[in-house]
Amino acid sequence: MLNRLTISELRAKLSKKAASAKEVMQACLAQIQRVDPQVRAFLSVDEKDALAQAEAADRAIAAGLPQPLLGVPIAIKDVLAVKGQPLKCGSIILDKFVSPYDATAIAKLRKAGAIVFGRLNMDEFAMGSSTENSAFGHTRNPWDIERVPGGSSGGSAAAVAADECIASLGTDTGGSIRQPAALCGVVG
Repeated sequence: MLNRLTISELRAKLSKKAASAKEVMQACLAQIQRVDPQVRAFLSVDEKDALAQAEAADRAIAAGLPQPLLGVPIAIKDVLAVKGQPLKCGSIILDKFVSPYDATAIAKLRKAGAIVFGRLNMDEFAMGSSTENSAFGHTRNPWDIERVPGGSSGGSAAAVAADECIASLGTDTGGSIRQPAALCGVVG
């Protein structure tokens, strides 16, 4: 299944045209539909935008552009600004806020050719270690939904562990990537 590949495995398939970025994105979206009602890693996904980015990546691959993450779907922790997407930071205070710009990390992912999609759940304002104190419900560990995925980047780790994306972006001040990665059995 395309949504279970590593970044390097996926890039090899894409460069050999053994798969398309759109097929990979569709596989990730199908997995989100299958498992996210239980895992709850995602706060939102703009499927139309994700597929449009994948189609653009396929055109860039056909043109031979040498971007290192070209066509790789990467989901984003809801504390990082992505232009035109909601930015709630796990808080009801920002429930209606839409980012007017891309954070530097997002701009760099785009420049590298990544498909930037989805908003991943997190502890409110990145203050927590379980992803249970988000205003939008808590994320569950995909290995055992009775357990926490860690936090504050719990949605990021859970989404990768559940094969809902190829990679995800989180943030870490005091263990907020490292701890969820360890609890979900992924690399952080």
